[in-house]
Amino acid sequence: MNILRAFGLLLVSALPVLAADPPLKELPLSAVKASIQIPEGWHVKEDNEEGVIVYQITREEITEAGGTFSVGLTLSVTPDVPGRAQMSPSKYAAELLAFSVEDGGAVKESKSEPFHTLRTEYAVEGETGNLRIVDVATANDTSGTLYFLAWQAPDSEAKALSELREKIITSLKFDPSM
Repeated sequence: MNILRAFGLLLVSALPVLAADPPLKELPLSAVKASIQIPEGWHVKEDNEEGVIVYQITREEITEAGGTFSVGLTLSVTPDVPGRAQMSPSKYAAELLAFSVEDGGAVKESKSEPFHTLRTEYAVEGETGNLRIVDVATANDTSGTLYFLAWQAPDSEAKALSELREKIITSLKFDPSM
């Protein structure tokens, strides 16, 4: 009986470790002079279309650029926003996030020169059920670049993944000259 009790205590004490987020590793995003930390075992796909670099960083492996996934993020880096959209990256970011406000999100704003960051969170109906979306638009009006990160997870997993999501999002580092 003492062996069973000891095993039970060992199992209960190990549960927090088993439920912990996976270890993160640094991923250099050399094409855009940035870096992010992602869970070990996650998949990365990079695409470059007309100078806009898009990274898909996902829990599931996707076979083609623009492929679907349930958990992960897409990071789009758009240089020369004033030339492409005839407005500053900050204004362009605000216009992009205005669509999420229509879906029930509220925009939070922060500034840390030269970056201006807007963030929103909302739910949408996806092909396989409701998704929780977090959009983070970081504008560098000095360089003309917009970094747009869109995180998604099924509503059923969103709460359990929120701490991991925040670790990933806050680990994103940009070169101010880009």
